[in-house]
Amino acid sequence: MERMTSRGYSYCRCCESGELTSVLNLGSQPLPAEYGSLPNEVMETFPLELKICPACGLGQIAEYVLPERIFHNTYPYLSSASSTLRDHAKKYAVQMKQELSLDQKDMVLEIASNDGYLLREFNNLNIRVLGVEPASNVAGIARSFGIDTLGCFFGKKIAEEMQSNGVRPRLIVANNVFAHVPDMKDFMDGLSALCNEDTIVTIENPSLVTLLTQNLFDTIYHEHYSYLSAHSVRKIALGSGLTLIKVQRISTHGGSNRYWLAKRGIVDPSVALMLAEEIQQGLFSPPAWSSFAHRSQSIVTAAREWLLENERQGRVVVGYGAAHKGNTFLNSIGEASRVLKYVVDASPEKQGRYLPGSQIPVFAPKELNKANPTDILILPWNLADEIGSAVREYCPTARIWIAQPQLKQLFLGS
Repeated sequence: MERMTSRGYSYCRCCESGELTSVLNLGSQPLPAEYGSLPNEVMETFPLELKICPACGLGQIAEYVLPERIFHNTYPYLSSASSTLRDHAKKYAVQMKQELSLDQKDMVLEIASNDGYLLREFNNLNIRVLGVEPASNVAGIARSFGIDTLGCFFGKKIAEEMQSNGVRPRLIVANNVFAHVPDMKDFMDGLSALCNEDTIVTIENPSLVTLLTQNLFDTIYHEHYSYLSAHSVRKIALGSGLTLIKVQRISTHGGSNRYWLAKRGIVDPSVALMLAEEIQQGLFSPPAWSSFAHRSQSIVTAAREWLLENERQGRVVVGYGAAHKGNTFLNSIGEASRVLKYVVDASPEKQGRYLPGSQIPVFAPKELNKANPTDILILPWNLADEIGSAVREYCPTARIWIAQPQLKQLFLGS
């Protein structure tokens, strides 16, 4: 199959090393955001294989699909659909206003601003905001809330145009986007071009070390070209004239890091501590990579057997949350995933459609009890507490399960 470039396949997209090691091959899978319109629709699939660079510690997959295909028109994911993420955004806005002493003279720029859920929080604090979001449907939602949003992909060229038009952000936010760009250097060069001596950049993304140690293989999908570590972020930032000055652990998406970058500044001790911890936890260890692959395959096998056993017993299993990670999970399981009668999701963009690959229908949460389910599998396990309460409201007697980091029954309040 033709690739866009050989980044992530034969050489590292961070340091250009040609020594990439294959860690986990999940076969050929459809794009997680390409929902079907028909129950028997055949979806185009692409290889999904995680490789790790032993030189810089970046996890990555090969490039098969341009970002324009994934994000440019109708993107089904709405950040504001999750109360957990809304709460996270509110806390972040308050924290950054205090730490950076932001006021109405300052500007906050967010790259991949989605439906404006985070920038609305800064707006509420009387701080000027600007979003960059290529998906036209979600950018339109942001504008409907009064969030000025540029409809384009971010990179060095766009950053230079913004700079020439007087954009001078005090804070640049790049949450869950750096992993989504095939050309990491162009993206980082763009961030650097918009920074002056007082600008702070924060990048949030799931941690590759957490993925490896917690068996989070379902966070591997085609939108995620890269899987970040402090080692890789520090290296690519230095190449663009930025310094990694602080690293914070945050709980989103099962375990993420917030990387602070700046043109200058005192480097916080958290950077050295995180770098040392990544080495200690096996970031550069082939045996640790092999263990992760073995554990991931065991989870897939156990989930497949669990679904088939429920079917044999006549139990009715449905899913909650049409998340991208859930699509990787179900497509890794294969045909047995169709034991799920349907999945419900709060996003209107997904309702009435079919999960890519498994072709399971997606309904609104109010239809959760449609088939009187005996068991409900929460696919976005990182939102289990939030979703568990909704499940109990609609199906008070059903057993609740989470898919990852291992399949287990969820007992609310425990």
